[in-house]
Amino acid sequence: MAPQSPPSGALDTATAAALQCVREDRLLIDDVDAWLFEEFAPYLGRRVLEVGCGLGNLARLLTDRELYCGVDNSVESIATLAREWGGHPNLRWLVADVTSREFLSLQAVGFDTALSLNVLEHVEDQDTAIANLHRVLGPGARLILVVPAHRWLYGSMDRSIGHCRRYSRDDMRSLLTRHGFRVGKMSYLNALGALGWLVNGRVLQRRTPPAGQLRVFNRLVPALKAVERLLPPPFGISLLAIAERRDGSAS
Repeated sequence: MAPQSPPSGALDTATAAALQCVREDRLLIDDVDAWLFEEFAPYLGRRVLEVGCGLGNLARLLTDRELYCGVDNSVESIATLAREWGGHPNLRWLVADVTSREFLSLQAVGFDTALSLNVLEHVEDQDTAIANLHRVLGPGARLILVVPAHRWLYGSMDRSIGHCRRYSRDDMRSLLTRHGFRVGKMSYLNALGALGWLVNGRVLQRRTPPAGQLRVFNRLVPALKAVERLLPPPFGISLLAIAERRDGSAS
């Protein structure tokens, strides 16, 4: 699952280049992405909305759903995915920003799950994004978010790829509850990755993670996954949040 297209705002040339580098290098850590998918897959329903579908990495794992709708602000990405998956009537695509009126056209669809992976940290107006997700979901539907964790990890790599923020549990809980969600599972993932991000982004001031480190880390995933499932870490590079839409309107 490559980092998705940021849903709002135009990127400057340097940020776009750094983000594209990270998207491409994400292919080097496919075992990390498989681990992440295993963590939230049991919470996915049959009618799934993905915000920031990007290159369609996750869509390829969800072709068996009753409905999958991929939303992205990149016209090029959506056009490519529509051509590639045009023969699948259960797959739909929409060019929209999660904070826009166009996104609210999905209100009548009746999704039971919405997910967004490594997107919300790029959205300047995160409150409107979460409020709009509440509006397009059906009662009792789930929202699955994966975001970068911990303010103290924010450094040069975050700035270079356009991160507005990183999140703590308290940050995420406050954001979700004030917009009509009941928070269920919340967990930090990938503690070793957090330490690597700290060194590269805060100490060495790199713009993107070194490819060699990513390859080595990918080989360590089976052991790391086993350890973290036995002993959930108090910190990690990512925060996984799973919440349920409460009845009523978002604030």
